[in-house]
Amino acid sequence: MKGSEKVENEKNEEIENVIECLKTHGAKTIHNLLSAFLIWLFGNLVFIPLASTLNWQARVFCSLIFFVAFTLLFLKALPGLRKLIDAFSVFPARKYGVKKGLNYENSLVLFRHLFYVISAVILYLLYFPFLANFHLSIGGIVLILLLIWIFFLALRILSIFSSKILEWLQS
Repeated sequence: MKGSEKVENEKNEEIENVIECLKTHGAKTIHNLLSAFLIWLFGNLVFIPLASTLNWQARVFCSLIFFVAFTLLFLKALPGLRKLIDAFSVFPARKYGVKKGLNYENSLVLFRHLFYVISAVILYLLYFPFLANFHLSIGGIVLILLLIWIFFLALRILSIFSSKILEWLQS
């Protein structure tokens, strides 16, 4: 019975940590992300196409203005977003880690890295219209850098699953 009480106490402590993280970082992070998204919407759907009708220099200048504004707001939100991702990765780690036979720490790293990859891909998709307005090769360079970073995260994830893969190959 003591083992189940310990697990229950750990769950309650993790839930309290998530609630505390939401109180501390949630509102400000969501506000900055929504503001950045609003700037992205107005920039890419209204002002950049409007500037494109003038000439290509106006399009590039308008893209630069919205790129900087979007980047500054996202950079303000980034520390809180990272803490929120770390806090929320606890829930799938608890739920699916035990089902798949992973210990809690490995499961936590797995879901944290998975959420980082998803966030990075979404961020790249948001940045791509700005980068394409500057030059298409810039978007390609950023994509290559993103794929290298994802590759290193995937190596960490594969190191977690390597024992499971070896067990599967032996049977």
